[in-house]
Amino acid sequence: QKSRSREVHCSFNMEDYSQVPFASLCGLAVIVAGWLAHCVYKWTNPACSTGRLPPGSVGLPLVGETFQFFKPSPSLDVPVFYKERLKRYGPVFKTSLVGQPVVVSMDAEVNRIIFQQEGKLFRSWYPDTTNNIFGKESIASYDGSFHKYIRSFASRLFGLESLRDVLLAEMDRNVKHSLAAWAAEPAIEVKDAVANVSITI
Repeated sequence: QKSRSREVHCSFNMEDYSQVPFASLCGLAVIVAGWLAHCVYKWTNPACSTGRLPPGSVGLPLVGETFQFFKPSPSLDVPVFYKERLKRYGPVFKTSLVGQPVVVSMDAEVNRIIFQQEGKLFRSWYPDTTNNIFGKESIASYDGSFHKYIRSFASRLFGLESLRDVLLAEMDRNVKHSLAAWAAEPAIEVKDAVANVSITI
């Protein structure tokens, strides 16, 4: 009888101990699930301390809507990424690209205000990946008045006036020189000649 009571007592204790790890695992699973739900909620509802964010979707955690954004467009028209969100959310919407939450504006009036208030109410910003590609000394890494100065300088150098006054005149001279050289030849290979002119221009 003593041995039987010991066996019963031992088996009862083993059952109690076997339930402890199961309860711990259940509690741990609940904690992890709650933490994941909290992270997903924070990702899908980013905080905005200065007001309300526009409608939109931030996509999957970390990658956001990057894959949809870089999806090739079948034509030279507005990319499908913008068309779909313009129709669904309007001209101003939120999204997430390359791991960063962003607000996209397709409204001309809003964009005009943003450019007018650059360096005051708004500051130009580019993702870290852009700075890694173009370098820390590129125009993308500056903001404020210095950024506006660099941008205006580049606009004067490569803008429409520079194209019209300098580059177009140089292209005209090169084309005239090539045509004069062709006229002096008894025969020319049009394909090669046009290719040479294109490279020269």
